[in-house]
Amino acid sequence: MTRISKGLSNKIYYVTFGLAILVMALHSSYLEVLDPTFAGYDFAYIIQRLFLVIGDAAVPTFFVISGYLLFSKFTLNGYPRMLLSKVFSLVIPYFVWSVLGLVFIQVLYPLMRGVPIEMTFQSVAIDILLANAVPHLWFVRPLLLYFICSPLLYFVFKYLKKWSIFIPAILFFVYIFFRPEYGGLLLFIPLFFIGSYLAYFDIPVLNCYRPRLFGIISIGVLLALSVTFTLTHAKFEDYAYYCYRFFAPLLVWFAFDVMTSLFEKEKIFAIFKTSGFIFFSHLGVVNGVKVLLQLGIKPDSNYNCALLFFLVVLVSCVIQLLITYLLLRFVRPVYKVLGGR
Repeated sequence: MTRISKGLSNKIYYVTFGLAILVMALHSSYLEVLDPTFAGYDFAYIIQRLFLVIGDAAVPTFFVISGYLLFSKFTLNGYPRMLLSKVFSLVIPYFVWSVLGLVFIQVLYPLMRGVPIEMTFQSVAIDILLANAVPHLWFVRPLLLYFICSPLLYFVFKYLKKWSIFIPAILFFVYIFFRPEYGGLLLFIPLFFIGSYLAYFDIPVLNCYRPRLFGIISIGVLLALSVTFTLTHAKFEDYAYYCYRFFAPLLVWFAFDVMTSLFEKEKIFAIFKTSGFIFFSHLGVVNGVKVLLQLGIKPDSNYNCALLFFLVVLVSCVIQLLITYLLLRFVRPVYKVLGGR
């Protein structure tokens, strides 16, 4: 199994921070009010769809990294301790944010609007269990399942050796025909498997090419695919787009190689270690910023929709970082609960 070097650890921090910002941009979109066939909205549509296509690489990449980090130090003896650590880093934040979302969306918000509150014990329990008030937390459920089933991967690697790489390849071709649900438990198994495979067999994943050719090419490919899928109005269920979601993590990983000199430094900004908190909390911040900004700017024109999108991303990012800094500086225990220890 591999040992994560300082350079690779820094790269992971940078990549996950970038992924968190991309996910925030995904949820800052105004595409629901844009009609791509209406000329008045064509510019705003193109700009936002470009960001959304690139942002769609974030979650798949996150699953690859999660598998890699797990199997970089996985042992059967340490399995119970690993599961306990996931209780603090995933389970507790999941339920805390689920309860907070439920209180705000189904209690406080209806009260402010004077709408009757209709809840039963069963509905509350289901809403909290499935985090229905904070739907972006869906990723925690499959991730926990993969962690629980990690000993199965361990034995697959142990007995099939490097031939086990054919398993995610077979799964991918099966998925092409059956298309598992995006937010379901099955879709990202091949990507988690590949990340785990890379770590278990100690396959180098930090590239230091000079000049950083692969990074430059990957950025170009990401932009080209984003433009292509945008101009062709590609749907999520299209074959090409479905394949893009599986291979995008490779492009993202290489794209960050243009920052190789930063990975080699011993110190990086603490700001890049805040990704977990951003993943958990960003949707509430984004929606709040949307509401406030729309008091002054209405999404009723091409220019306004484009302007609002960029302002929501920028303001939400600043607020997230400010909240993170304040929690880390003054109430670190709260940060550990809300952002995952």
